[in-house]
Amino acid sequence: KILRLGLVPYRSAYKLQEHLVGLIKQRIGEGDSSLNLLLLLQHPPVYTTGIRSKEYSEQEEVRLKRLGADFVRTNRGGLITFHGPGQLVAYPILNLNNFVPQAHRRKAGLGMRWYVNTLEEVVIKTISCYGLEGCRSPHTGVWVGDNKICAMGVHSSQLVTSHGLALNANTDMRWFKNIVPCGIQDKG
Repeated sequence: KILRLGLVPYRSAYKLQEHLVGLIKQRIGEGDSSLNLLLLLQHPPVYTTGIRSKEYSEQEEVRLKRLGADFVRTNRGGLITFHGPGQLVAYPILNLNNFVPQAHRRKAGLGMRWYVNTLEEVVIKTISCYGLEGCRSPHTGVWVGDNKICAMGVHSSQLVTSHGLALNANTDMRWFKNIVPCGIQDKG
């Protein structure tokens, strides 16, 4: 099921994801593993960090908030990134047991690597429809040349996913100049 949510503050979307993950896990416990959701939305300007958020001090948080953006520490993978208007944000809330090929199920980590690779491939195919040649790099996400067009940061709890991807479509890229996006130096 696809939920088109429009412009949603990050904290509200984060709480919704947590609620939906809990709902899917509850249904799995009741024997129903069929519920899978895709949240499509945009956020007002916000900087978010992943589980390694201790790398960003309170002073850094205050500095970024003074620029007019919110700042949220999350449980997703990855370092700091920006979300804002003009960026397509997709949060798949999926029971990966319904999707991960058997060969990748031996360990949860293999299932998550398969999942991230699959998300990257979907984005690469999608942007090719618009004449853009996307590719992978050693850094998670999708790149067009040296420019990251799509950031990814995911989380899994008992193979139920949350968080996801942010595809820069018509994003004010000046927001990214205030950070080292995804902790990657010298890239766009």
